Amino acid sequence: MTISEMMDDAVRNGIFPGGVVLWGTPQHIREEVAAGMTRTDDPGAPPVTSGTLFDLASLTKPLATASIALLLANGGDLDLEAPLGEYLPPARKTRLENVPFHRLLSHSSGLAGWAPLYRDCPAAPGSREFLLEAILAHPLAYPPGTRSEYSDFGYILAGWILESLGKDRLDRLFDKCIRYPLDVRDAGFNPTAPDSPLSGRVFAATEPPEEGEPPLSGVVHDEHARLLGGIAGHAGLFATARAVWELARPWAGEGDLFPGGWLDRFRTRQEGTPWTLGWDTPTPGSSSGRLFSPYSIGHLGYTGTSLWMDLDRRIIIILLTHRVHPTRTNNRIREFRPLIHNRIMEEAISRFS
Repeated sequence: MTISEMMDDAVRNGIFPGGVVLWGTPQHIREEVAAGMTRTDDPGAPPVTSGTLFDLASLTKPLATASIALLLANGGDLDLEAPLGEYLPPARKTRLENVPFHRLLSHSSGLAGWAPLYRDCPAAPGSREFLLEAILAHPLAYPPGTRSEYSDFGYILAGWILESLGKDRLDRLFDKCIRYPLDVRDAGFNPTAPDSPLSGRVFAATEPPEEGEPPLSGVVHDEHARLLGGIAGHAGLFATARAVWELARPWAGEGDLFPGGWLDRFRTRQEGTPWTLGWDTPTPGSSSGRLFSPYSIGHLGYTGTSLWMDLDRRIIIILLTHRVHPTRTNNRIREFRPLIHNRIMEEAISRFS
């Protein structure tokens, strides 16, 4: 079965309503396939194309937050070993006070994986302060540094720390540090804001925020990110598949945005965890499938997005879908991801070997 046939088949079988898969090397895109529709509740909705913008969800973590952290560390503004109490005064006299910043990036800070803290937080103004207090008051899931547990809260804190060190809002830091230097046009936070260059574009819809409401389109799906106005360290970034490839290329060593020494450090698996400083790595049963080399990094997004890079073979695979439309209860993408990764890697290995 071809890659195009696999995508069409996934749409027909309800794995996701639409998606784009793109693969290539850090230098060249070899194939890009779009399938399905941007929404299922409107017969007149446009189809998914290469220009469709997707809610990247947790791909925000490596492509924005970890990327900014790397550059601030290189510039001397961020010390990865500095305790959180130094950068985040409210963390003083809590169990996070002496936890080094880098543990936020490798999900080994002790913070719980997730909790619906947004339910008790007031709407802005004041939501940020309330959420910070709620995160710091939430019981730790394990002693910091003893293991890892994937945590949105760690990246929310990291995003706020980077804003303080970079002296600007996270979306503006992303633009100044990442998007403008790479000349990436089809990526950004809050894309439906009137002043956004992405305003008026076509978005892949996600699910309604409440029963009876229309699906979200161009508004971040994650509740904590939505509470924070669409700008957060763990979620909020929107992009096309090609823009994700452009943002991924520096992580594959292409160009001069990331200095080599810092790039190596951020791509290195941390002791006692499958995570690097921003990225997952292949493990048994991974979404990456069975053909990525051990020297690979990747990440998933809850909305149905993923990015995997084989750093040895220099192959990048991006899959953007909106599997949470019309509901997040559809989890069939878990079986699809490794299958399409295996199919693409078979073709890539045979083509480049």
